[in-house]
Amino acid sequence: MEEKELTREQRIEIEEKAIQALLQMGVRFSVPLKIKPKSQPKYISWWNRNFPGHVRIWRDKRIPKHWDVTTEQIPSTDGSTVEMVYMRHFYIKPLYLGTIDVLRSLYLKISYDEEAIEKEPLVETKKYFKYIPQMAEIAAVAVINDPTVTERSNRQVKDLKDFFLSHLTVSRLQRLADVISQMMNAGGFTYSIRSIREVGTTKPHPTKAAKIE
Repeated sequence: MEEKELTREQRIEIEEKAIQALLQMGVRFSVPLKIKPKSQPKYISWWNRNFPGHVRIWRDKRIPKHWDVTTEQIPSTDGSTVEMVYMRHFYIKPLYLGTIDVLRSLYLKISYDEEAIEKEPLVETKKYFKYIPQMAEIAAVAVINDPTVTERSNRQVKDLKDFFLSHLTVSRLQRLADVISQMMNAGGFTYSIRSIREVGTTKPHPTKAAKIE
């Protein structure tokens, strides 16, 4: 059976629903750590087996306590086997206006020349690697997403930025950048500005105005 091609309006509606889902629920993503998992010491396993009422929780002290990390199995590089890795998990909540404003200022510092890229793609695209630290900071600000991101010297942002610099791949950064851009919901914000402008420039009906008073 031949699939029916979607109309432009249908595609826009699907994209809008996807954006609304992102805005309402947020986004979760995971990054593999560069350290090999350690097995729980045998004496801990023995203790927990023999004293179930006094279970001891072991953790790898190389991993900070506040990190959300689990051990998972993923395919090896060649796909022939699976390997155990530590995965650090992140959750991007719906973005606050203050966070969006900080992201906006970071985006404005990035210069992008589409015409130059079309003329010399190999040469020009390599120049944009200078924005790697900035892209890592954008990701960090979106993940932290609280009032502290407006502070110029925010230690939390710097630490997470450094982590992303050493752990994010280009493909993962690309997907993350797309998600952050959608969650900023520029279209929805523009609509809000339009609504306010319309209220400010439209004279209310005398009868309605009297009812409001």
